Amino acid sequence: MDQEFQQQFAKMEMDGSVHDRSVNDLRTELDVQRANLDMISLTNPGVVEQYERRKNEIEALTKTLEDREKATRRVEREIKNARDRWQPALEQLVASIGKKFSAAFDRIGCAGEIRISPHDDYDKWAIDILVKFRDNEKLQLLTGQRQSGGERSLTTILYLMSLTEEARTPFSLVDEINQGMDQRAERAVHNSLVEVTCKPDSAQYFLITPKLLPDLDYHERMKVLCVNNGEWLPETPGLGNMNRMIENFVQLNRDRVSRDRSSRAG
Repeated sequence: MDQEFQQQFAKMEMDGSVHDRSVNDLRTELDVQRANLDMISLTNPGVVEQYERRKNEIEALTKTLEDREKATRRVEREIKNARDRWQPALEQLVASIGKKFSAAFDRIGCAGEIRISPHDDYDKWAIDILVKFRDNEKLQLLTGQRQSGGERSLTTILYLMSLTEEARTPFSLVDEINQGMDQRAERAVHNSLVEVTCKPDSAQYFLITPKLLPDLDYHERMKVLCVNNGEWLPETPGLGNMNRMIENFVQLNRDRVSRDRSSRAG
């Protein structure tokens, strides 16, 4: 007899409840137990095996989940430690660049600001550039649609100039950056560019442009290269030499000044 039933009968004998049940009650209970036994015997014999297999799978998956959660927490700690090291340095660098950027905009009567745009995905971190070109405006994010081409060019060159003192590149090159600017902005940008890039510790800076305004600021560390090209160039060798033309122009000015002085003296 099953041990569980033995214990149950022993308990009934001890508390006297076995004598409270009639023969019919006992027979009914016996039939019920036999019916339960028949149901168990008719059950799929592979159920226990499936149960054990599923149980093992659940235990294995639970362990895998715990291991991955531990690994996730470890990676999160490593990311936080790394971020705590580089984020303050990044914020300091951006603040330094932003200070120069805002000062450059102040010099031309406009307003500009740069700030870090963080994101949960580190690939989507960005530098936001905000500008204001009119007094009745608020600072707005620089986009390809909101500002005009000249305003975008002006912002770009001022941003590059702000980077110049922080960057460690051997040289920078901008092509036709002054196109679309009004004369006031172009003159202010050119003079600021000369001031920033002609310092003794500055790297080389190349400005390619088809035209320049008259009476701009120049520096002895600057070199102007004029490229002549087109179908009207003279075919005679030496004719149209730019250096010679400049020398002749200078000499003509000197002769004119000398004649003027002689005329006043006479």
